[in-house]
Amino acid sequence: MTASPIRRTVMNLMARYHLWSGRRAYRLGRMRTAGRHFRDAINCGHESFEAYLLLGKIYYRESDMTRAATYFARARASDPARYLIEGFPDDFIASLREGQRADVRPEYRIVIESAGSGTRELPAGQRPPDRVEHPVASGASYGDFASRDEWLRHRDRPPLAPGEGLDIDWDAEARDLFGGDAD
Repeated sequence: MTASPIRRTVMNLMARYHLWSGRRAYRLGRMRTAGRHFRDAINCGHESFEAYLLLGKIYYRESDMTRAATYFARARASDPARYLIEGFPDDFIASLREGQRADVRPEYRIVIESAGSGTRELPAGQRPPDRVEHPVASGASYGDFASRDEWLRHRDRPPLAPGEGLDIDWDAEARDLFGGDAD
């Protein structure tokens, strides 16, 4: 065995370690550590859609639009189909590059719409029911729930209405959930 295949194997193992460690740090909210691991994975020669995408998200959160646009573009180039599945607007990367010139962070809204048949108006003077029967109760399907157990845990909560949750500050929610910018 020559040195080249051994070196390639070692670099591949190091890249996988850094990618795994980066994912773990990202899930724990340790953005600086995650970014360092993702950059190390890329420097080991690992072309990873996930590393590019998460580095783009990290730089976006840090308001470094130049680097965010670069890594989002690399993610799109490495796997265009997965990039489309992520749901970014068509002009997202271009708007990041324009925003870096204007030094303004662009704002995007996430809209949650129900997959149901739509909303219906209640007759005048009628109140909405206190408990809405979900189709899962009749055995139809689990809808947005992953399993029957999940549905059972959340069946007493009212369903989300279209437009509900438009004014949520997701950064503040993440800070509350993860305890600030801990790194």
